[in-house]
Amino acid sequence: MASIIPFRGGWRAYLHIHGRRETKVFRTKREAKEWAETREAQLEAGGAAITFGYAAERWFAQRGADADVEAMVRRHVLPVLATKKLTEITRLDLVELVRGISGRGRVETAHRVGQRIRQIFDSAVDHGEIDTHPAAGLARVLPTVQPKPMGAIRAEELPELMRAIDTYHDPVTRAGLNLLAYTFVRTAELIRGTWVELKDAETWLIPYPRMKAKLPHVVPLARQVREILADLRTIAPENPHFLPSSMNPMCGLSDNTLLFAIYRLGYRGRMTGHGFRSVASSVLNECGLWSPDAVERQLAHKENNRVRAAYMRADFLEERRRMMQWWADHLDASRSKTHA
Repeated sequence: MASIIPFRGGWRAYLHIHGRRETKVFRTKREAKEWAETREAQLEAGGAAITFGYAAERWFAQRGADADVEAMVRRHVLPVLATKKLTEITRLDLVELVRGISGRGRVETAHRVGQRIRQIFDSAVDHGEIDTHPAAGLARVLPTVQPKPMGAIRAEELPELMRAIDTYHDPVTRAGLNLLAYTFVRTAELIRGTWVELKDAETWLIPYPRMKAKLPHVVPLARQVREILADLRTIAPENPHFLPSSMNPMCGLSDNTLLFAIYRLGYRGRMTGHGFRSVASSVLNECGLWSPDAVERQLAHKENNRVRAAYMRADFLEERRRMMQWWADHLDASRSKTHA
């Protein structure tokens, strides 16, 4: 049975059915009552009443804002499945959908679409609306995604690239490219970086959920990085991200902003965000100044031995601080060099 109670100038509906509890706030008591009655009927009927479109909208809301994922589902999935009841959707429906995307040359997109469809169905299972679904293992009906080579320039090409970065017109994107070069973190780790992750003035602590190896990662901040961050803080002081979006005052840069900037500088096919990691690894390992373990730890490569991983996190931090400042100074010095 549903309960409708006053809440902060509006009305909150509480719904209890089959041991589950749902709640939602509305402007009027009538809206709250209508929602509760509709949800009661849906939950009683299970998947026979819930449409894929309803399940998808709820999934969008629950997982938080991710514009790229939502846009992909809206473009490739909802036009086909939105009005269908969950129990009406067959395995063949899903196979034809993802194969159609793959057949248009979008193999990687087809794999991602299959994953999102499964997650939306999984959410409906978690809500008690269906017990099983046909979306598991869609990858097996698709071609294997061929890994793309990670573009990376040679170390001797660094001076030209660093000078090119200095000419980029947008100050936030220019700062992002320099931060990629100085810190050589993964692009996703940088663009989702937030001010609360700064442990102190000289240390950025990336929490484990955002790391590929699912271990927290310490990034010592060279003087140049601290100066860039100080400038960025003045651009959008209310934005929680290092690199604020110009489109949304509370979001960071989109996933492809820095990659497309590299392309605009003339490096399409030659350089990527990941390429900064490759170049840094080569230079730091070949210069003979730093221990291989310190370099590997700063690259946040996964260490399979957990005891050794803990040792490496603690034991090489001071060396890594010196190494990161040396690397930033090396990049600055390279700007004045002539390409051979």
